[in-house]
Amino acid sequence: MSRTNAWILDLGMGYKAALGWRELLHFIDIPITFAVPCTPLYCHNVLFWQGQLLPVMDVASRLGGTVQKAQFIAVVGYQQKRGEYPQFGALQLASLPAQVAVSDEQACKLPEKSQGWDELAISCFDYRGDAVPVLDLNRLFNVQPPL
Repeated sequence: MSRTNAWILDLGMGYKAALGWRELLHFIDIPITFAVPCTPLYCHNVLFWQGQLLPVMDVASRLGGTVQKAQFIAVVGYQQKRGEYPQFGALQLASLPAQVAVSDEQACKLPEKSQGWDELAISCFDYRGDAVPVLDLNRLFNVQPPL
């Protein structure tokens, strides 16, 4: 049985998602963000991190929840194509992430709570009776949702 480590993220508004263990790079517990005019509400802020401005994604808001203030921020890294230099972004969190071990036997269908998971998740697993989508960071930060 193959097992891998993942981070379970509390995105707020009852939404949870997971990331691969190496995708979460940095955790900020007192985030200072800056609003950007004329941007979607789910990605209305940026974070200054290591000399870069990173978009801060409110995934719960993007999935239909109300806009919320970030309690915590997770800086994440992803690649658009294998072998390319990594890109960075930030995710708003409602609480600290939890590290868990996941196996293939835990695979399940995406939660029915929101249709938006189809656009943002690459897979899903069952954790203690809850369906936890695995975020596809490349899609999350690079594809615009339909209006």
